[in-house]
Amino acid sequence: MKLLLRRGFRRTVVQDRFTCVNAVMFRRVWRGTNETVLAYSEREALAYRVAEQDADPSDPFVVDPDLTMWQCGGEFLDVANQLLELPVAPGHSTFERK
Repeated sequence: MKLLLRRGFRRTVVQDRFTCVNAVMFRRVWRGTNETVLAYSEREALAYRVAEQDADPSDPFVVDPDLTMWQCGGEFLDVANQLLELPVAPGHSTFERK
C-alpha cells in the first residue's frame, strides 16, 4: 500500500453499492490514464487501467470491458505489482498537452 501511495495513488474507502461491501481504493490519473486498485482484502482485489475520459470516479466498481486497457483480479500484492509494472499506455505521453 505504501508503494502505491509513493507512486502518486490516493487512498479512499469506498462502498460497493451492489454488494454493500467496503473496499480500499487506490486511484491515480497519470499520463492520460486512470489507474485503480480496489482492495476488498489481502486476498481479493481488482486493478484496472482505462483512458482518463472513460473512468467514472463516482462508481469505480463498474468498468466497461470494451473500454478497459488492462485489468486483473487476484491477491492485492499481485494485482498492484502488475499494474505498477505496466508500460505507459500507447498514445499517452508525459509531454502531451490537452
